[in-house]
Amino acid sequence: YVRTEDHPVLNDLKAEGVQIDSFDFVYEKHDTFAPVYREIADILIEKAKVSPVVYAVPGHPLVAEQTVQYLVEAERAGEIELVIEGGQSFLDPIFASLRIDPIDGFQLVDGTSLSIDELNMRQHILIGQVYDEFSASEVKLTLMEKYRDDYPVTIVTAAGSNEELLRTVPLYELDQAAELNNLT
Repeated sequence: YVRTEDHPVLNDLKAEGVQIDSFDFVYEKHDTFAPVYREIADILIEKAKVSPVVYAVPGHPLVAEQTVQYLVEAERAGEIELVIEGGQSFLDPIFASLRIDPIDGFQLVDGTSLSIDELNMRQHILIGQVYDEFSASEVKLTLMEKYRDDYPVTIVTAAGSNEELLRTVPLYELDQAAELNNLT
């Protein structure tokens, strides 16, 4: 199982004959992410009670993957047993693309639940879950509460891949500056 088929590596896996079932249908049923992630986890938990399940997510399973956190909770409750295999998260390519050292301090925050009061303006701020114009607009409006309108922000898409794209724009252009997707 995969959380979504919307990832370039899956074409290679399918070409190698790997059978893939995605949870994209769950995204179509809900308007927000919280019930999507909960439903995916619930389905996986029920399937894992019957037979072993392999569940793949883009990147590292313990970095910005709410479905995996729900599975960890189920393991702690004794419902299932997990074996978590690492993968490369998007963080290493982001650090390399932006030429920043995380030792200088950084925050990784969810753009869908961004709170201006939680941001440390003295650190690099990486904002995930900015995948469309609406989410970018919400992030922009939140950041404009603390940052000047022309503050430079860098939009990173497909970090570390052949399709990597970095674009620095003034904050006020964030929601109009680039094509946004699940790799942004």
